[in-house]
Amino acid sequence: MLSWEPMFIAAGAITGLRVCWSMLLGSVTAWMIFVPILQHRGIVQGTGYATLVQWTLWGGVACMVTSSLLSFGLQWRTVLRAFADIGAMFGGARAAAADPMAAIETPSAWFLGGQLVGFVGLAWLGHVTFGMPYWQTALAVLLSFALALVACRVTGETDTTPVGAMGKITQLAFGAVSPGNMNVNLMSANVTAAAASSSADLLTDLRSGYLLGANPRKQFIAQFAGIFVGTLVTVLSFRLLVPDASVLGTDQFPAPAAQTWRAVAVALSGGIAALGSFKLWCIVVGGLAGILLTVLPKLFPARQHLIPSPAGVGLAWTFHCYYGVLFFLGGLFGWWVEKKYPRWAEELTFPVASGWIAGESLMGVALVMWENGPELVRRLFDH
Repeated sequence: MLSWEPMFIAAGAITGLRVCWSMLLGSVTAWMIFVPILQHRGIVQGTGYATLVQWTLWGGVACMVTSSLLSFGLQWRTVLRAFADIGAMFGGARAAAADPMAAIETPSAWFLGGQLVGFVGLAWLGHVTFGMPYWQTALAVLLSFALALVACRVTGETDTTPVGAMGKITQLAFGAVSPGNMNVNLMSANVTAAAASSSADLLTDLRSGYLLGANPRKQFIAQFAGIFVGTLVTVLSFRLLVPDASVLGTDQFPAPAAQTWRAVAVALSGGIAALGSFKLWCIVVGGLAGILLTVLPKLFPARQHLIPSPAGVGLAWTFHCYYGVLFFLGGLFGWWVEKKYPRWAEELTFPVASGWIAGESLMGVALVMWENGPELVRRLFDH
């Protein structure tokens, strides 16, 4: 199918041509080559995105994960400096007077304290509500830390956060450590997906604040306050829009990501072996492709613009085919404006594209409110 969603064109203008043509390449290889071959050979039965993505996502996720973790590992000096800074801070070797940035940056003590409190809270909630052993919650938190790095890198390159894809990695891990327990499989994946999504979103906010000269510590405090307000607003809004979970999966609320998560949990109810050899090979091949596409730009820096982005290619294997087409159109248009009118591009591309995305999003909410306004008001008073 081809759906006209202009916000992806605007997102493509922000993302850049290299990542956008990589998405188009990924869309072509996934949906015009890989899937038809599987259908022709009878490996895949059925049609539709929800059915077919169960076969494509494994290679795409593996490509994104291996490339992001390898890129992170290649920056090991930066990682060591970051941990050295934390150690020096708690050792008293770093003084605020000697470092003017210390007065505006968020202290690492806040980070470590928040991690501890968050872990205890998650462990208690997971155990009481879903029967998760405490060690499994600890494993979910550790996976969240690693996969949040992947989500942040993919978001930085493509302006799209692979929330569902990151959750699949946790589902795969818990399919091995806790086979047959679908509640644990889903809830552990939700821990990872929420952490990955929040990390990428907050990174975007902090980057925007940096460009505008905002105070990072005050940004953090505002974001921290938003946790409580956002939780209340999100839960109440969801209850108003989706009063009954049975409507999820219908034409009104197709929720393809939720159906994908459910299908993966069911598939892994018998452990990783339940995936079958073909999907396991997809993971291996996708992982090797991610490594290769990460190493090639290091070996041939002058040809980097001709080498596909592993984040763009891998992401295209997890969403609709037409997303890659729209992203490419946006990237191509942004590139043309940059070449033809460089001064206009520098000043106008980001604000116009951002306003385009915000406007379409707000209009989507307005249409839902217009079509379902009386029903929403009735539900609000019922609650």
